[in-house]
Amino acid sequence: MSTQITNQDFRKAMGEFATGICVMGAKLIDGTLIGITVNSFSSVSLEPPLILVCLGNYTPRTAAIIEAARFSISVLNEHQHAVSNHFAKPGEGEVPDDGWSIGKNGTPTIDDALANLECDLEATHLAGDHQIIIGRVTNVVIHPDRKPLIYFQSQYSSLGHEV
Repeated sequence: MSTQITNQDFRKAMGEFATGICVMGAKLIDGTLIGITVNSFSSVSLEPPLILVCLGNYTPRTAAIIEAARFSISVLNEHQHAVSNHFAKPGEGEVPDDGWSIGKNGTPTIDDALANLECDLEATHLAGDHQIIIGRVTNVVIHPDRKPLIYFQSQYSSLGHEV
């Protein structure tokens, strides 16, 4: 016997999985710099170095980032709640005047992030109401002396202590 899973139940179940928070940035064809907050980010392959991000089809930023064909991923540190909130808002997701830099591939990266990965678009795959975006990593900058911003049960958290 199958039961019907509601969107709310599925969202709540997925909220039980603690995840890091990233900002995906891109330079659009017209030169506009945009970003979007993501938590569906994962490594895919070491050889070649590939990552994936899932973006909803409902936001115009998804199509714009795919069209740009290059993007960055900035893994946020535990003090970057405001950055996450800024890029999570509906709208155009324009990059603010400060707090970021331009990476080697021309895309915006968030200053003081734990890591910045610059990527070329490798592939996209439609999956339900999202696009799975695969990126080939072309450059990384790492700041290992920081702790991550974590999202768990619909709220921000950080690492309390090592276990």
